[in-house]
Amino acid sequence: MTLDERARAWARERPDPARDGAGWLGLVIGIVLASQASTNRPLGIVVALLLAVVLVVSTRWRVGWLIVVGLFVAGLAMRLDLYGVGVSDVLTVTRSAIEVALGGGNPYGIGYDTSSPPGAPFPYGPLALLWYLPFRNDPRVLEFVVSIGILIVLALRGRPVGLAIYGLAGPLLLLASDGSNDTSAGLFLLIALVALPRSPLAGGALLGVAAAFKPYVVAWLPPLVAWAPFAGLLGFGAASLIAWLPVWLVWGIPSFLDSFQGAQQVHAQPYYSLGAWVQGVTRSAVSQELFDRLRLLLGGLTALITWPFVRSGRGVIVAGTLIYLVTLYAGYWSTYAYLATIAPIICWNLDDWVGLGRGRVGWPGDPIGAWTAWADAHWPILAPR
Repeated sequence: MTLDERARAWARERPDPARDGAGWLGLVIGIVLASQASTNRPLGIVVALLLAVVLVVSTRWRVGWLIVVGLFVAGLAMRLDLYGVGVSDVLTVTRSAIEVALGGGNPYGIGYDTSSPPGAPFPYGPLALLWYLPFRNDPRVLEFVVSIGILIVLALRGRPVGLAIYGLAGPLLLLASDGSNDTSAGLFLLIALVALPRSPLAGGALLGVAAAFKPYVVAWLPPLVAWAPFAGLLGFGAASLIAWLPVWLVWGIPSFLDSFQGAQQVHAQPYYSLGAWVQGVTRSAVSQELFDRLRLLLGGLTALITWPFVRSGRGVIVAGTLIYLVTLYAGYWSTYAYLATIAPIICWNLDDWVGLGRGRVGWPGDPIGAWTAWADAHWPILAPR
């Protein structure tokens, strides 16, 4: 077929709503999110207009690749425009903890004057120290690179709805470089939960690695044990033992627990949580101790309620997400930054979960489809038990 014949064939190919509807929906979501992000950033409205042009073109011709490229470029441009906008001191404290560790001291059990307000401890796992070590002069660079890396992976995967949400959701744009560490936490969790439905042992081990970065991801351990008790516990336990060795042997578990507990006491006012909502409704102060206990109680109840329904790797992902959200947001203090931890795995699966899997965009030669077929043949997703 000549180049001219190919061009005429492409011009005759009409979009099919069954296959192209996911791309249209992804563009609409991207336009809405970019418009909201443009409140104080003029680039947002430019991005929205360009995505609108792609939407018009996609209703005449089948241009799935253009939709994916457009959403990726939009997400990249908005992240560059918002680089460094934010006030999180998480990576500032992490940098100080790295300097203490490099100097031979114990990074746990102390408060750091570099935090805002001063005195916040370092409550994260030892992997966080190693992860940011090469970028300790400005750890935000690594978070930004990780955010772009996840965006690239989602674009290559070709699910436009999940790509649009991850690419242009306002909180995720800010969290890519605001000084928080939740974008990297999302990467570790994504790797673990993508592997888990194919191998509980490998998924459990990778979850243990993720917990050594940010301990909150143990929310996915109860449903993993419910589904695959032996393999899940073995993988998680072995990886955790190795990852936490510096704390066990050098710095001591009690010092880490002091830091973890101290992090809960830093915030004087409830924020972005059930406690903050109750205080706003009742217009009276709420007890931090009460709500910190309440979130653990409700998180435990969520684990018990979901336990009988976890029969697959997908069930582990969904139940763990529920436990995570209830535990972190039903207490005294929380933050929207925690959403960045679950965003990659949600956006990875969203198109398939809502029945838009047929709208997957295949690149020329469909290398992603070929790789998935190979993985399914050699490392298949385990059937629900």
